[in-house]
Amino acid sequence: MLRLLLFSLLAATALAALAAWRRALTRGGLILAWALAVVIGYCGGLTGFLALAATFLFTIAAGKLSGKKRERAEKALHAKTGARDAMQIFCNVFTGALALVLFKLTGYLGFLWAYGGAMAASLADSMASELGVLSKRPPRDILTWKPVQAGLSGGVTAFGFAMSAIGAALVAACFAGCTRAASGSFLPAFLDVTAAGFFAALCDSVLGSGVQVKFRCPECGALTEKPKHCGVPGTPETGVRFMTNDAVNLCNNLLGALAALGLYALHH
Repeated sequence: MLRLLLFSLLAATALAALAAWRRALTRGGLILAWALAVVIGYCGGLTGFLALAATFLFTIAAGKLSGKKRERAEKALHAKTGARDAMQIFCNVFTGALALVLFKLTGYLGFLWAYGGAMAASLADSMASELGVLSKRPPRDILTWKPVQAGLSGGVTAFGFAMSAIGAALVAACFAGCTRAASGSFLPAFLDVTAAGFFAALCDSVLGSGVQVKFRCPECGALTEKPKHCGVPGTPETGVRFMTNDAVNLCNNLLGALAALGLYALHH
């Protein structure tokens, strides 16, 4: 137990140091990310930490690939840009950490699957968001199928779908490889977690289109996720006021965890 605690502390500190070096998180985000990483490492061991590390590292890599194009879309449309804050970390990591705590307390492998599903959902959504803007075809709203501006929540492309599936599969591969001894086979865990992550990311787009709040700028007429645009408050046009991008991301993680938990229960 002491060895596991030491591992979790060292692993979390290394990941936090990398995040600080990359300036990927605010101070509050860094503290919360470190604390949740300790919980994940302690409750999930190598399996938990590798899935978390894969989610973080591939998100950074995807952001590097999308570069300035993604940054321009974020500044024009998103309420939050740049380094991720504590609320963003909470919405993208807490569900998985809670699943691992339940796994540690009960020993039920379904909760371990739920953790994998939550992390797969997080990376699937991040890969679609970060790399979807590189699509050569303009995105369409997933519900109305009307063309929308690249980067707007609810907009989808075939390329974005492919990146989402790859993101879910990357986490699933790390997860299934580490849980093979406990589950007895690589393939079922890999397929369950990949399917759960992709399903949750798909639901994320549906929520982003139909429920997430969007504002109309009275100055330039743009539809945006920013409450204030062109220096003036926007007028809420679609969605529910409290359903921000953070809230949608939390739903994404919950759906990924529940889907993976359900698939595990179905097989066992």
